[in-house]
Amino acid sequence: MEASEELPEKVKLIGNGNLIQEEKLASYIYKSLKLSDKWKREVSPASIEKQMKDPELIFHPMWTVKLLVIADRKPFPSKVMPNMLFIDSVSGYRGLFSKVPELNHTDVYSRQLQEPTISRQEALDKYVPDIQQKQINRSYILKKPRHEIESIELVYLPLWKVNVYADRSKKVYYINANTGESEALVSELWKTKKWILPS
Repeated sequence: MEASEELPEKVKLIGNGNLIQEEKLASYIYKSLKLSDKWKREVSPASIEKQMKDPELIFHPMWTVKLLVIADRKPFPSKVMPNMLFIDSVSGYRGLFSKVPELNHTDVYSRQLQEPTISRQEALDKYVPDIQQKQINRSYILKKPRHEIESIELVYLPLWKVNVYADRSKKVYYINANTGESEALVSELWKTKKWILPS
């Protein structure tokens, strides 16, 4: 099968599926700039749009884990609290969702999907216990709760990757395709080993 005949595959995306359109990117990039850059007379959404090249919609892999936290309170019934964890499957950045994200099934071409570097087994064996111990159990002073994993699945965060050429240099911007927010901090973590746990 030729590349032009590539068939899309159905994946699960974070968000409701209403993605920011390409023509809005310049204004979102402008919003993400530091105040000192916005004050420059030559910088505007219109100038950024002229400097943009090859905007690309990509899908970044994350593990999501549904977890029950069970606190025994004998002689009373156990208190059961559902939690949803996330693990960036490239940087290892991890934590708990403040609220359960909306998910939707979407057809995506495989060339748009970023490859996970943390496997499902690694996520379960190392990263989930790390979140349990350092982010959940620490709020329990005496007896630590029990944890039951209900499910783990690979989902994708839609991002716009945009090259902007200015002053003879290129800067790459990553814009959350759901919210329009800059993902500069997260994308920096992809380059470091700061959140990666040892083998």
